[in-house]
Amino acid sequence: MKKILIFTILLFILIGCAFASSTIKINDAEFQLPSKYQGGELDGDSYKLNNTFSIRCIDDDDAKAIGLWASEKEYDNDLNIGNHPVRHFYQYNKYVGGYHSHAYFTSGNSCYEIAWTGKEITSDIEKLINNTPSSEIDSDAFYDTLNKAVDIYKEQKIDKLNSDGEYNYLEARQQTQLHQHQSRDDTRFNQILLTYYRR
Repeated sequence: MKKILIFTILLFILIGCAFASSTIKINDAEFQLPSKYQGGELDGDSYKLNNTFSIRCIDDDDAKAIGLWASEKEYDNDLNIGNHPVRHFYQYNKYVGGYHSHAYFTSGNSCYEIAWTGKEITSDIEKLINNTPSSEIDSDAFYDTLNKAVDIYKEQKIDKLNSDGEYNYLEARQQTQLHQHQSRDDTRFNQILLTYYRR
């Protein structure tokens, strides 16, 4: 009778462990999702759960993937998690009614983005990053690539605004609003860009 009871307990533990996490594969990296991030949709090289959590490989278009968030950031930090260089951004997002974070990191020869609600890199996010294969990309090269991606994104958006005949109009409008004090280039760019997108 004791053996049956022990077997039953072990069986429930194993079943509980099986349902406690779900593994998804994006590009060449496997991510073991904690229960609160399960139930989303895996579509090609991305996984999304509502507007609260996502993982995607951004190798094909890093400028578009990182550019808007880098331009709107309220905070950024470069750090290492395991053998992965990581850049973390967060900003307030009115659509989720709170802060939203983005962590960019490398695994193998690819670059990934994890996005979630909140300002902190939680233990769940750290585990997701740490449990992927180690980065084969040098930290300096990774951060340099991200910086270039942001510059490319800004150039693309300014070109688009110019082609639409909007940039000069918005810049002049912003200059009249800012005539009392000088604004940094990034701040002025963000104001112009956000004004454009909110029209």
